[in-house]
Amino acid sequence: MSKFGILSKFQFLQNISSNLIAHVNPAVVHNIGKYFAIKKAFYLSSLEEIDGDYYEFGVYTGSSFSHAIRCAKSSIHLNKSFSKMHFYGYDSFEGFGKLDEKDIHFFYTDINFETDYQKVSKRIKKLIPVDQFSLIKGFFDQTLHEKASSDVRIAFFDSDTYQSSDLAFRFLEDRVKPGTIFILDDYFSYRGSKEKGVKGAFNEFIFRNKVDYRYIGFYGMGGVLLIINTIK
Repeated sequence: MSKFGILSKFQFLQNISSNLIAHVNPAVVHNIGKYFAIKKAFYLSSLEEIDGDYYEFGVYTGSSFSHAIRCAKSSIHLNKSFSKMHFYGYDSFEGFGKLDEKDIHFFYTDINFETDYQKVSKRIKKLIPVDQFSLIKGFFDQTLHEKASSDVRIAFFDSDTYQSSDLAFRFLEDRVKPGTIFILDDYFSYRGSKEKGVKGAFNEFIFRNKVDYRYIGFYGMGGVLLIINTIK
């Protein structure tokens, strides 16, 4: 008998599993992984007693933002500071606007990322009082012209392009500290380029601020989770 057991020889079981996985929508796979990544970020943050707020760049329909709020609420028994956490969400809700040549990508278009600000705001208000979150509408070059007003506990970067991600990193960099957790979506976009997209902006951020970090894990179809170790 095979060391792997008799079930390993049942090809129909392998075919069923393969077909199920092959036909699952990649967006579903990615979002489920993303939800676990956000939950892990809040759990690790609670253990390390990191102060600060939650920042998200690229809110879209508010699914990740809402999930972050749920994770914080469900983790208050681990760390009471979550009850005082403020949630900041930034998005144009109109797509990307005019892209630099470096940021042009067949998938990153306005039509794919337009959403209704009012519906997103209404969705979030069902979860948390209005004084505990800020949903800032506008393109990043208009809304991120000043520095963040509070320390960063967890930051989720889902802004896709280099230009918008670079503005987000610069906006936060004075408030990032050891223990801050970054969630970087679409980390391998632009054919794996190290100079484009969120990866390119992140590389410049760590060089500019002499940042050391450790990977916590990978999720979905191209997201990463990491924790800042040291920063200048």
